[in-house]
Amino acid sequence: MKTYPKSFSDFVEERYPFFVEILETDNPPGEEKAMCALLEKELLHLKARTRIDPAGNLIGQIGEGENAFMLGGHMDSVMPCKEVKVIRKGNILHSNGQTVLTADDGAGLFQILTALRFVQENNLPCCPVDVLFTVGEEIGGVGVNSLQKSYLRAKQGMLLDRADDPGAFVIAGPYKRNFRVVFVGTAAHAFEAEKGVSAIHMAAAAVAQFPQGKINERLYANIGKIHGGDSVNQVAETAVLEGEVRAFSSLDAENLLEQYQRIIDSIKYQFSASGEFDPHVHLEYTARREGYEHNPNMPLIQAICSVHEELGITTDMQITRACSDAGDLTNKGIATINYANGAHRVHTKEEWVDMRDVIRVTWALVHILQRLGEQPEILS
Repeated sequence: MKTYPKSFSDFVEERYPFFVEILETDNPPGEEKAMCALLEKELLHLKARTRIDPAGNLIGQIGEGENAFMLGGHMDSVMPCKEVKVIRKGNILHSNGQTVLTADDGAGLFQILTALRFVQENNLPCCPVDVLFTVGEEIGGVGVNSLQKSYLRAKQGMLLDRADDPGAFVIAGPYKRNFRVVFVGTAAHAFEAEKGVSAIHMAAAAVAQFPQGKINERLYANIGKIHGGDSVNQVAETAVLEGEVRAFSSLDAENLLEQYQRIIDSIKYQFSASGEFDPHVHLEYTARREGYEHNPNMPLIQAICSVHEELGITTDMQITRACSDAGDLTNKGIATINYANGAHRVHTKEEWVDMRDVIRVTWALVHILQRLGEQPEILS
């Protein structure tokens, strides 16, 4: 990898206190207001036209004209993310071990704002930019699901929310469907269990028969929660299973859920075969995340690869089973890739990031913005 100029690393390092401020701002899902205020202040310094939508998403528009490019990240972090204390040892940043570092997605937020600041202060070519910082990403994309497309000009964009090395980015992600199955049997005292129908017994039959885990390369399922019953001396009247399906096509997800329904129908018949009982079983599911798949030959991706080549960055195009706002944005009409921000071990207290990677990603982003400013047809 070719090195970046010392003048640029000095520029980013001068903004290090702002990076620490981002990382140390409390931001659990649903409590993003302090983070939003911090980021909006920086956007206003960049002369952005800002708005906070009804969901709490922060939106900024920089520059005039068509062919805007969206840059985005999320303002929330997983718990524990309150009272974060950043520890730096050489180039490595981590927390004090009591919390996550919040580099997911604090690193991405910092890189976006720092790249934009460098572009403006050095009068570099740049396309119009729509900045989108969402709320509730860590709890299923609450903010992006509520976003009105009309608030943004861009038809293409990039998140900086991939925990990986510089040069990696995601071009395909899964559809995610959360499901819930409610079993209702007939209660009875345990000493006369033959008079009841155990909802737990029915749920256990479903657990045994539902395809789970890695079903194939493009389809995954998991039962993550099970609860039911009120007392050990009572035949359980109710039980509930909850889980998720991830698939690289919505049809595969729907087909698996239809298979679950057929299994449920069979279980219901089995437990009501005597005709004396009529158990009830209900499957419901919600679309929590939308999937996407981009053609590696699309002009935006090719432009990013070209920038990487110029900078000596190794390109790593990825297909991931992890969800992000990229799928929901793509399905809203903003073709979005998810670009690496250099964070590692995210969602754990061992989370860390290397400042050299933070600088490399920011340097790459500056050049991507320049390329799009010089060749606006890429975004048309």
